[in-house]
Amino acid sequence: MKIVLIGAGKVGYTLAQRLSEDDHDVIVIEHDAERIEVLRKYLEVLVVEGNGANPDLLESIGMSDTELFVAVTDADEVNLLACYVAKKLGATQTIARVRANEYINGKRTDVLTDLGLTLVINPEMVTAHEILQILKTPNVLDVENFANGKARLIEIKAQDNQSLLNRKIRDLDLPEKILVAGILRHGRMIIPNGDDLILPLDNIFLLGESTAIKEIETSLTTQERTPKKQNILLVGAGLIGRNLAVLLESENYHVKVIDKDLERCEWLAEMVEETIVIHGDGTDVDLLRSEEIEDSDVIVCLTDDDKLNLLVALMAKHFGVAKAFVRVGRPEYIPLMEQVGVDVVFSPRLVTSTEILRQIRKGDLLTVSSFENSKAEALELELSIHNPLVGRMLSQVNIPGSTLLGAVVRGEETIVPNGSTVCQEGDRIVIFTLPENRDAVLHFMKG
Repeated sequence: MKIVLIGAGKVGYTLAQRLSEDDHDVIVIEHDAERIEVLRKYLEVLVVEGNGANPDLLESIGMSDTELFVAVTDADEVNLLACYVAKKLGATQTIARVRANEYINGKRTDVLTDLGLTLVINPEMVTAHEILQILKTPNVLDVENFANGKARLIEIKAQDNQSLLNRKIRDLDLPEKILVAGILRHGRMIIPNGDDLILPLDNIFLLGESTAIKEIETSLTTQERTPKKQNILLVGAGLIGRNLAVLLESENYHVKVIDKDLERCEWLAEMVEETIVIHGDGTDVDLLRSEEIEDSDVIVCLTDDDKLNLLVALMAKHFGVAKAFVRVGRPEYIPLMEQVGVDVVFSPRLVTSTEILRQIRKGDLLTVSSFENSKAEALELELSIHNPLVGRMLSQVNIPGSTLLGAVVRGEETIVPNGSTVCQEGDRIVIFTLPENRDAVLHFMKG
């Protein structure tokens, strides 16, 4: 696929890197000389120097055969204009990063529709929703729904459920309609078989019928005697912090926000009603004590300083806060922070690039979801009459690579398949696989 990318900042670079790894023909337009040098040194992409909204430049690159045009510069207006020009010159799909909420939440959102955009993505709002989703599912590290909510996949820590530890998967007492789809062990994703053991430091991916999965979530909460996370402390009132505070307040959480920037505090105070906004330093121990940090169920550290976020998170854990969420700008810090006790580490640039990649990779799929920095993917598709799974027992079918067919949704019924399961035309299936197997799996599914 020919993909033209405008802007090589943090999100743009990450996206260009992941697209080139997927063997797309990537062209990056960038005007900053330093960024251009980095691109040419480290990535196998074609780099063009210039203004990505320049019609003459875009026409010289060729938009008529550009299947996807993505604008992720730091300027919303440049992104919108560039996408509009690219669409007029023949680009098939256009995606714009737009950070200002007034463009997305205003009364005239139809104006953006008229630009012909395939997707408008607000990184800070997407990240805030991601955090909220995890907060609403205590003791779950990640959650995705499929087939209109009939199938569900969650990621949990093995040590949160002692009954799973040091047992073979075939010997686990899991509820009906649930299976272990994957195991993350020391940064490596495993598509397991029945003889694989669950070890204490593993993260486990459970896939199955939504009601059964929610029972697992409830049992984890009951085992740890953890109440619903009601008291949330946010450190940082930037765009993510402000968006998250508004979302949390709408979900009836009790929220406090600390930020040392007075102007940010004033902006947030005008956006919320019940949330307590504190002008102060989130690393000030006396301030944290005076605000009774020990009563917080979760702390979410959202400043632009990775080291500061880690420091505040570890201080909060020392004071007895049950869970710490940390924002990082550098994704390579994620495994290190997880090892020192941070419960959830997230990168806005990874969240944004993953959301864009979801659109790119979707193709004939109904849904595609990426986990643990693209170490695994879940693919949802509807079976046509020509699909090789239709009319045959699964034991007679060899799906390529390390791949697990984890759920079959037929009407209102969700089936966790076994070797004797026979798929039918119109079934929705959820496949858990490694990224390097995706293309082979999709080619196989086309029959």
